[in-house]
Amino acid sequence: MSSRPGNTPEVAVVIPCYGYAHLLPEAVASAVQQTWPNLRIVIVDDGSPDDTAAVAARLVRQHPSRRIDVVRQANQGLSAARNAGVRATDSPLVLPLDADDRLAPNAVARLVRALQAERADVATPNGRTFGDVEAPLVTMPVTRRRLMANNCLVYASLYRRELFDRIGGYAPIRPGYEDWDFWLSALEHGARFVHVPEELFCYRKHGATMLSAADRAAMRLHATLAVRHPRLFPGWRVALGRRLLAAGEAAGFWLRLGMLATFLIDRRLRLFVRQLPALRATNMLST
Repeated sequence: MSSRPGNTPEVAVVIPCYGYAHLLPEAVASAVQQTWPNLRIVIVDDGSPDDTAAVAARLVRQHPSRRIDVVRQANQGLSAARNAGVRATDSPLVLPLDADDRLAPNAVARLVRALQAERADVATPNGRTFGDVEAPLVTMPVTRRRLMANNCLVYASLYRRELFDRIGGYAPIRPGYEDWDFWLSALEHGARFVHVPEELFCYRKHGATMLSAADRAAMRLHATLAVRHPRLFPGWRVALGRRLLAAGEAAGFWLRLGMLATFLIDRRLRLFVRQLPALRATNMLST
């Protein structure tokens, strides 16, 4: 059954895994330990080259008190893995969790209650980083301006399955930004966001990540988001994004500078500074 009598709808915690079999037990344990009674855990083995399949099977046996399903597919990337996990359930609520991260024990309960109390479509928490860096991960309530400028909420936010169906799932935007694109689509579909200012999510900082790879491709990815969401972004940014994407690696200094200017408009000063070396290299090649 996808829900129980009363006010405890089933929540699907969807955990894609690629190359993180050694960390998967921590993520699954954090889901198993949730105080929310009506839970379904879906592990998606995205063609992982390690022993993810064997580890997932063992976790199913180790936690008979929770329903844990395993979906296996050829490697297709994070977006496709999340989509497969969500579509393997009929749960009315979804919470994505990467295989190298964790949830606080009361995360699901607090997010569901906030979603219900505010009649919202998405409930997003604060978090904490761990691993290489231990620090609070503080987010802000979602507004249109904030979300257009930056991915201002964590990917591990609870949302309604019907919103996922309206959007059509996560788009394959690589490397990274598939979450930001999903939230922008939610905004376009009129989703209501509620912010829970509690540390309910633990984000592991370790070595190179998809986020750091996305940083290196920031100009192209920001252009992609503007082009994909022309109803949200002003026309000049959409046009600039199209020109940058059409030019590809041949994009010249002034075109790249125009894209970098949008980072300043969005008050993304650190991101702007990190892109300057690539801009200088482009200028040197053109002279």
